[in-house]
Amino acid sequence: MKTNEQNKIQHQRYEKELHIAPMLHYSTREFRQLLRILSKRVIVWTEMVVDDTIKNAHNLDTHLGYDSEQHPIVCQIGGNSPELCGNATSVVLERYNYDEINLNIDCPSERVSGKREFGAILMKKAELALKIISEMQSNAKAFNDGEVTNKVSVKCRIGVDELDDLDFAAGFIQTLKPVCKRFYLHARKCVLDGLMNARQNRRVPPLNYQRVSALCRLFPDCDFWINGGIKTLKEAKLIAYGKRDVDGCNNNNEQEQHMVPCQLCGLPNGSCIEPPFISPDNLRGCMMGRAAMDNPCLFHDVDRYFYGEKSNPCRNRGEVLNKYCQYLEQRYPRLCCVRDGDGARDKYCIICIDVYGPSECSDSDTSTLILDSTTTTDNNKDSPKKKPKYTGPTMARCLKPVQGMFSGIPDTRVWRRVCDKLGQDPRVRNCGPGYVIRKAMQSIPKEILDQDF
Repeated sequence: MKTNEQNKIQHQRYEKELHIAPMLHYSTREFRQLLRILSKRVIVWTEMVVDDTIKNAHNLDTHLGYDSEQHPIVCQIGGNSPELCGNATSVVLERYNYDEINLNIDCPSERVSGKREFGAILMKKAELALKIISEMQSNAKAFNDGEVTNKVSVKCRIGVDELDDLDFAAGFIQTLKPVCKRFYLHARKCVLDGLMNARQNRRVPPLNYQRVSALCRLFPDCDFWINGGIKTLKEAKLIAYGKRDVDGCNNNNEQEQHMVPCQLCGLPNGSCIEPPFISPDNLRGCMMGRAAMDNPCLFHDVDRYFYGEKSNPCRNRGEVLNKYCQYLEQRYPRLCCVRDGDGARDKYCIICIDVYGPSECSDSDTSTLILDSTTTTDNNKDSPKKKPKYTGPTMARCLKPVQGMFSGIPDTRVWRRVCDKLGQDPRVRNCGPGYVIRKAMQSIPKEILDQDF
């Protein structure tokens, strides 16, 4: 059995990556910031941004803006136009300096793969996918002074509809390989034409980790990451590094017996999620998604446990929430002291004085804040200025990432109730999302907030 020191050496030699999967309406700027507070090493992704949105958006920062500490960060785009996806690549790399840009060939929703004809449907249109990636790669090379770059990647499935075997998946990768060598594989097929919704496509088709390993062996000059069904850091590490190196296992007898449908794994729908005994070097890492949404604190130990760092950024939930509040209070400063009309400010707000005390509200410029359309200032100088106000969607977006902060801890249901109640109260909105979280923290016993992970 390997010693801990031997394991550490092995992991340093073949360091793998852990990514947070892109999730529509969830992988927001605020969600990414919470994950970055929990881990300095985990790689975060944007939610999918459609190519024509990047072309036509009035305020592109709303879709592509991020905070500098969120590096390393990947931007995922969706589309079926070589020209638009190529132009989007230029914008993402040149104006926003993302570390990588990814083309979504994974999304199975009827709206995306059906009406819009991009996402997973492109697995059936490999030649079109090749043209799109070629244009993206060409623009990425221009950004990189004509040098070949690894900044363009593909996220796809291992099969689609009836095309569900190793030959099809290998043929798809073979087609794209001349212009792309980075593939994030959701290890199950998807079912299109509305026969399964997006949720069912994440659960019903069986997982097939063995096919991902086979593709790694077939394409040793390509890099792969595996996505789907990974629920814990231990599972992620076993898959990324292999059972031999993580557990010191020296018995590989069962490895060849795993297949789909799998009797040994004993999972619904015949899924096979057996980690490799020896992980291929070109299996570069893993991707987790729903686990981060349901229980973000699961990722508090990424830096130490997965990457081998000496320590993690935060010790407990209270520390994480305080740092997140500080971020929100800087990005969404309090507006509650601003009066209607002349823009004068009160000394304090009677609502949030219990949290902030009688301190003055921020003098930050409110022109860049996301405000309700009903509060837009009239251009007529004789018209009174209306008090700016944070929108309900803004509050929800800031509070959504922390809903699962106390997942699995008894007697903490009050946390979500207080966040939901205050977040939906229009009287509280201008106190800012940071106030709501600090107020909700008062409902959690201090010993729970300060308890080490």
